[in-house]
Amino acid sequence: MNEDIDLEKLEQATFRTANQDGLTEFWMGLMIMAIGLLLVNPVFVPYIALIIIFQVAVTERIKEKYTYPRIGVVKLHDESEIPSGVAWITFAIILIVAISAAMISIRVDHEIVHLIATWAPLLVGVSFLKPAAYLVERSGLKRYYGFGLATVILGVFVFLLPLQHPAVGMSAFMTLSGGILTLAGITSMVHFIRKYPVLETEVGGYEQEE
Repeated sequence: MNEDIDLEKLEQATFRTANQDGLTEFWMGLMIMAIGLLLVNPVFVPYIALIIIFQVAVTERIKEKYTYPRIGVVKLHDESEIPSGVAWITFAIILIVAISAAMISIRVDHEIVHLIATWAPLLVGVSFLKPAAYLVERSGLKRYYGFGLATVILGVFVFLLPLQHPAVGMSAFMTLSGGILTLAGITSMVHFIRKYPVLETEVGGYEQEE
């Protein structure tokens, strides 16, 4: 029993170390923002495509320049399974239905579609509690609950706004939620760089300041 607890804590510590540069939150935030902007203007389709195509390459370049010189190369073991379960399936269904309803409501004047699109920010805001709980489980950091709580509050706020069209509400919710996550990622990166300064040695290499 003790070995299982120690292993779990070790995995959480490794996850925290590998993701303390904030890049995970940054890219997730950008993607959520892009989806929100896409709801009001299809011109942002290339923006999403660029994130998907270049995210891995750009992340690796950033890590090579800022992360690895400070903490070394931290690699997590590859997970063989995608997070699953009733809660994850429910989250995926709510997200797909909400975004689809918001997009369809722009072109189709249907009462049910508009009703779903109107409730979409609130439903998605609550459903974001699942990813937040997952990150808490993986990292051991309860601060991720803050993002889940923020999305719930934001969802309620947008839902109560007297908007002319429900798609605007969903777009605003996704854009603001993504913005919160992106800002959190940038803040984590700035804190990480300040916490682990790198000093150049006389032979041209680098060493971490103790």
